[in-house]
Amino acid sequence: MAATVSEASAHLARNFARGQQKIYLPNHIITFIRPKPRQPPNMATFVVPLKFNKLDMRDYLFHVYGVKVQAVRSFINQPAPDRRNGGDGRWYRPRSQKMMIAELVSPFVWPDPPAEDQREAFDYEIFNRIEKGRESDLSRRTIRAKGDIPLRELEPTSRDRKALRKQVREILAGGSGRDIGDDGAVGGSSSRGAGKSQPSWTGNAEKGEGEKWVEVEENVKLP
Repeated sequence: MAATVSEASAHLARNFARGQQKIYLPNHIITFIRPKPRQPPNMATFVVPLKFNKLDMRDYLFHVYGVKVQAVRSFINQPAPDRRNGGDGRWYRPRSQKMMIAELVSPFVWPDPPAEDQREAFDYEIFNRIEKGRESDLSRRTIRAKGDIPLRELEPTSRDRKALRKQVREILAGGSGRDIGDDGAVGGSSSRGAGKSQPSWTGNAEKGEGEKWVEVEENVKLP
């Protein structure tokens, strides 16, 4: 009788019939995404492979993270047709995306996003710069694919052109006495720039300042 009661209690503790398939080297990727603003905390959204089913999702959360779920809903997102190479290539339909919403027994509240000053340690500024450059390049290629070539005067000045303009301004102001404005126009000659040395970024090699040797290892005794 005692053995029967213990077996019954163990069966109740399992809560559901678990799968017996063992996977040693899984190659699937499951992504836990941030919920929408009005989504309740007991609803967790995941992006799963197309071959995943509800039982796989339930067993995955239970065995890997010890999270119990009450129900799982799945749906497939069919993306709209798109064109390759930034809008000037062939039409194609992107691969479908399967998502699942698991109803958790214990709610999970996402933490607040980090502040702007806390993101500096993770190269957030460089990431934003790369993302803006990618969006600008995609927009430019899309416009050119339609046959509209944008004027250079209407595009923002790049950092390289600003640095080159600054170097030209220093050369003209230090050598011939002419100056160059922010709009790229070269001014006339004057006597205020005569006799000035070369810009600092050239190294000033004529005076030997750009060829200095610095000894990095001193008093090194060889065996």
